[in-house]
Amino acid sequence: MRHRHRIAIFGIIVLALWGPMDWIPSASPLDLHGFGDVQYYQFLNSDDTNENGAFFLGQLDLYAAESIAPRLDVLTELVIESPDGAEFVVDLERIQIGYLVSDALKLSAGRFHSPIGYWNTAYHHGSFLQTTIERPLFLRFEDDGGVLPVHSIGVLASGRFFKAAGDVSYAVQVANGSAIALDGTANVLHPDNTSDKNHNKALGLHADFTPARLRAWTLGASLYHHRVVSEVAVAPSVDVVQTIVGTDLTKRSGALELAAEYFLLRDRDRLGAGNTTTNHLYYVQVGYEFKGRLTPYARHERMSLNESDPYAAALGATDSRTETAGLRIRLGEPSVLKIEGRFVDTNGTSHHQEYAAQWAFTF
Repeated sequence: MRHRHRIAIFGIIVLALWGPMDWIPSASPLDLHGFGDVQYYQFLNSDDTNENGAFFLGQLDLYAAESIAPRLDVLTELVIESPDGAEFVVDLERIQIGYLVSDALKLSAGRFHSPIGYWNTAYHHGSFLQTTIERPLFLRFEDDGGVLPVHSIGVLASGRFFKAAGDVSYAVQVANGSAIALDGTANVLHPDNTSDKNHNKALGLHADFTPARLRAWTLGASLYHHRVVSEVAVAPSVDVVQTIVGTDLTKRSGALELAAEYFLLRDRDRLGAGNTTTNHLYYVQVGYEFKGRLTPYARHERMSLNESDPYAAALGATDSRTETAGLRIRLGEPSVLKIEGRFVDTNGTSHHQEYAAQWAFTF
């Protein structure tokens, strides 16, 4: 469950980051940046209250990344949001300290985005960065209905090798295992900020290859292994050993944009009969930028979940298919307008449409 703090506490943190710190010898103020957005949503053929249409504020993401010594750097990221229309809360999404040994090795520690696939490390909490308004459903953040462990608390080693055949990048993590906890009225996955429910640490690995002759294209692979347990208040109880295997293909430069990822979730139940279930998650997204300003895009995504998997059941995740089409309009270097429509099919029986607009900006 996320630690939520009042705005007053956030104000103190911002002043500490932005203001002069005369009490620290030779210290300089951090360079604070941010992302924000304003959105409009309307659901059709749905029981959701947003069928009436509504304006709302998205996340306000404030971050600072600074070198504090020749090879030492820190990164902090704070998000202000109103997740359920209630009072605004502040979440510490990332805090890392890193030491650069060489291009081939950087050591980091703290809370970071897990090295799972492409999207989770390419796009962070500022929606301005991504082409679409929403992340793929299964890659959403844990407290927003995501089913993958997208945050971790632990240590991370990463680096890049430059070879004649192409470039190879990697990231390896050792972190606390995830847990399922009750957050309000829903169960959510969380990365255990201060403890670990078992002695098995989460091990994660991602590697990708960019060929020298096809610099715009990158092929990647991921492996993530951890044990997930539930807290007492969660029903049904969960204790699974989870292995996630993924692959991704992206084209990151030029007018054509392509991103595709596939994940296989294998959950071995340590309770009851000890059954093993498999789940399949994937998306394919394509866009094309005209004259550096207009980018029409489309995405197909699918979650195919085993109904007997206790992990999926505890998170309330079900089979779903989403078709998305939209237009991203660059209004200038610091802001974009996105207009988007979605068709959502849940369990093959429930269908609804979503229409949204977002004005996203950075500063």
